[in-house]
Amino acid sequence: MKHFITIATAFLLTLGTQAAPYTQNAVQLADSAYRAGNYEEAVSAYEEVLSQGLASADLYYNLGNAYYRTDRMGLAILNYERALRLKPSMGDARENLALAESKTADRITTLPKLFVVRWVDVLCIHITPAVWRVVWLVLLALLGLSLVAMRLGSSRNLRKAGLLSAVLSVVLLLLATLLLISSTRRFNAHREAIVLPQAVTVKSSPEQQGTDKLVLHEGTKLTITDSLSGWYKITIADGTSGWCQKENVERI
Repeated sequence: MKHFITIATAFLLTLGTQAAPYTQNAVQLADSAYRAGNYEEAVSAYEEVLSQGLASADLYYNLGNAYYRTDRMGLAILNYERALRLKPSMGDARENLALAESKTADRITTLPKLFVVRWVDVLCIHITPAVWRVVWLVLLALLGLSLVAMRLGSSRNLRKAGLLSAVLSVVLLLLATLLLISSTRRFNAHREAIVLPQAVTVKSSPEQQGTDKLVLHEGTKLTITDSLSGWYKITIADGTSGWCQKENVERI
């Protein structure tokens, strides 16, 4: 049994050492194709790397650039959004996303939101769940230190400071907990999607015979609120909702 485990471990390590150079070479080939102006070749190469389950913000960003160069704005926007989902601080992806969105046909006015809701959205979109987990742990540690100071402080002032710090830590910890839960749910839900065809008709009901409500164009971002037998119920930024076929949109 011990001999079998040793062999299995060695085999897995061998696979790992073989996979890493392969992936690195594939990314280098994709980068070289992009620099040479062979954008279709670069698209295929980046997609191949991503199909191996090796997603990263940089790969999505590079793929978005390749799609942008081939004038496929829907796929460019989709991949810029995926890059920002993994790395919200990626300024280049945000700038290129804005540039790609400026080339889309739809101009949708965003439905106004309450100030608090806007701030929660910003904090959940621009800070990943991983960062919120770190913030939560730091605040928990601060609470622990505050309780120690409050109970074991060598002076009255130190114990008083510990009490105030503990109260503040509890408040911040509760806020961080709510934001962590909200950010995690948002990250895992994959509710946002991008229209990929040049034009998509949104229906009033999930059937071809449904009344036409509006037409959305390539690159428009929407939110999926429900799903039914090949159809998504969607909502766009101005609050308008309807049904479109699943094959016409791609989840971010």
